[in-house]
Amino acid sequence: MKNKFFFGALLVLVTFLAGCSKDSGRSGPLARPISNEQLKTELTILTDTLTGKWNVMMDSDSLKIKQMEDLLAALPPAVVAAQQRADLQKAIRRLPTLRYDRNTVRVSDRIDAYDLAHESVWNAIKAFLPTDGPTGDLRVDSLQQSIQAHHSEVIFYRGRYDKTAKEINTLLRRYKKQIPKLGKPYDTLQPMPLFQWVDKSAASQTNEE
Repeated sequence: MKNKFFFGALLVLVTFLAGCSKDSGRSGPLARPISNEQLKTELTILTDTLTGKWNVMMDSDSLKIKQMEDLLAALPPAVVAAQQRADLQKAIRRLPTLRYDRNTVRVSDRIDAYDLAHESVWNAIKAFLPTDGPTGDLRVDSLQQSIQAHHSEVIFYRGRYDKTAKEINTLLRRYKKQIPKLGKPYDTLQPMPLFQWVDKSAASQTNEE
């Protein structure tokens, strides 16, 4: 009986100590101690990584827009009338002006509006393509497949961005009392906006790196 009590008490103690040793993610005594230089290094690596992920995401989106224009141009006049082609070309070229940037990404309505505009243009182009298989035109079919691939990667790219942005935000929150001591540009860093408010399923569909 005494042994059972002893081991039970030991288990409770170990669990308690393990919980106390965990990094809570908040500033204060439970935050993992870190030197100023190490904190600078971590923030530099993460912000550079975030910029890289953003650029890859934007490059993919820009390429998708260009390929939509190329696909439209590759469709023969017998398929797309001149006025329809002109209207769609205008809509495609307008997309970059509607796209969010690293500041406006915090405005979910803007992201929704851009996604809706993008989807609308792509659906309009697909209306000229067969729904039951390839067209037989190698260029058209290749462009369609590439555009669709880029389109399906949107959630993946946003999820990757969010993952790193959250890591930065955790550091900023965890060491908020230490950040001002780091000097420029670290002391002016603000929490990074996230896509997760738009893509609710991003976390579950994002692959770990």
